[in-house]
Amino acid sequence: MQVYVYLVSGLLIITKLADIVTTLQGIRTPSQEKNPYVGFLMKRIGIQKAVWIVSFLVLLIIGISAIAALKGGTLIQALFIVLGTIISFLQAAVAYANRTQRSNLFTRPIAVTYLALSRVFRK
Repeated sequence: MQVYVYLVSGLLIITKLADIVTTLQGIRTPSQEKNPYVGFLMKRIGIQKAVWIVSFLVLLIIGISAIAALKGGTLIQALFIVLGTIISFLQAAVAYANRTQRSNLFTRPIAVTYLALSRVFRK
């Protein structure tokens, strides 16, 4: 089971790096960012700094989660593997959408959620 935790950790890291690269290649203004929180951060400190700060935090969370999974029992490891696989898949879909500049079946619901959140927190 631990081997799968390592594999999913690697998958999470690789798909996050793909998201980072495609974001940096595709975004020219903060208004293009779908995540309202990251868009706000981009406006405040710049696109590259914001992308790297958020990415560092995500990679830190991946590392802490993987360590917790490795030290946890079988149930924790199974949860990490399932959730990590789903998140990897979504990150890959986001990277693909960034690369093609078109939303897809998986990124549309994410964009709708971010839009709803930004409307709620604007008030």
